[in-house]
Amino acid sequence: MSSSATTPLLDSSTKTGGGSASRYAVPKQPAQPHYSSMRKKPSSRNDCMSVRQVGATLGIVLLLLTATSLWFSTLDESNGGSRRRFPSTTKEPSTPPDSRPSDPFAQYIYQEELQLNYDNTIGNPSRHGEGNNNDKQDNKKTHHRTIVVGDVHGSLVGFERFLKKIEHNPHKDTLILAGDIVAKGPQSLKVVDRLIELHAKCVRGNHDDVVIRWRGFLDSVDMAILEEYEASPAYIDGLSLDEAVDVVEEEEAEEEAQASETMDEFFFQRGIQIPSDLDRRSEHYQIARAMTKAQYNYLRQCPLILTIPKEISVNHIPVHVVHAGIDPKRNILNQKPWVLVNIRNLLKDGTPSRKKSKGRGWAHEFNELHNRRSPSKRDFLVVYGHDAGRSLNVMPWSIGLDTGCVYGRELTGYVVETGLIISCPCPRV
Repeated sequence: MSSSATTPLLDSSTKTGGGSASRYAVPKQPAQPHYSSMRKKPSSRNDCMSVRQVGATLGIVLLLLTATSLWFSTLDESNGGSRRRFPSTTKEPSTPPDSRPSDPFAQYIYQEELQLNYDNTIGNPSRHGEGNNNDKQDNKKTHHRTIVVGDVHGSLVGFERFLKKIEHNPHKDTLILAGDIVAKGPQSLKVVDRLIELHAKCVRGNHDDVVIRWRGFLDSVDMAILEEYEASPAYIDGLSLDEAVDVVEEEEAEEEAQASETMDEFFFQRGIQIPSDLDRRSEHYQIARAMTKAQYNYLRQCPLILTIPKEISVNHIPVHVVHAGIDPKRNILNQKPWVLVNIRNLLKDGTPSRKKSKGRGWAHEFNELHNRRSPSKRDFLVVYGHDAGRSLNVMPWSIGLDTGCVYGRELTGYVVETGLIISCPCPRV
């Protein structure tokens, strides 16, 4: 085995001197030493093992350790072992190589274009038989509003306050919810009912996504098994998210983790695997279990991207409404679903991440990239929610609307036809 480093011909202890040749004499070095001639042969059995011997020994040790680990991992109670086998519970990482969840319950609708119906509007252009196209366009902008609303998170009181603030008129206004309609707040399903009543549009948020996927899973399980589970010790009846947090604080985190493991075990013993990234201790299970078919269908039909036509935009460019944001490196219609509902930052290598502790906000990167494009390619605006930590975030080519309503701050909306931004205070829930 050759080495790139030169090895001395003699030990540092070798004696030198003149006189007759002896075992202490310095041998004459070759003019052009070859690497093979520069390796020192061991002079006795007490010398260290060669690099090749060390490598072989380490390889054998690692092989034995791996085999032992695999043997122990296959033990279960049926063969006397103390370990239980469960399906893999590795959660989808915050920077996934592939963003689509590994279960079939998401049922995404990728993108839709908003189809506005002006038949019921006060200034319906179709009722003005005369007039040119410019007059019709002016009537649309004057008498109709398309309002994108930030994260409501089950805060019905905050949402009703917002409707009052904007003087909402169902015959004139189209509402678009920027995702996270449910969870965290106390009246998630009542908010859904209100949106159904108002014929509001929506895009899917990360909390909506979890509820939808839970409901898809629950619908796939036999009702008798669900009832058996909810009557078993594995089920903590009526726990809300806040109560679950109290349990962790008052007792031990290990006990809470064991409750999740027990739920996994209950279903696994019946041949059912729960998607690994669904949190059994969150309120999403409870919301999914309680919602009606109509409420579920409403949330499920929210696309990942809702495109508002450029004809009604104040900037005369399409407006793409998403929940979390986009990957600036990808075309708007070639985004990964996980990114659309989770992204907050981009890492240094450009990998999308849901966390803000590392990297840089995706909107900064996107706006800088968009500004470098030719004017003809600066052709869309992104309106989103999700990032309450950055609050209202207005940039040339993106607008972040999550202003923390559920935390007692504000609920904010953006009027597409005029560019107006409207906010109202929310109660803390």
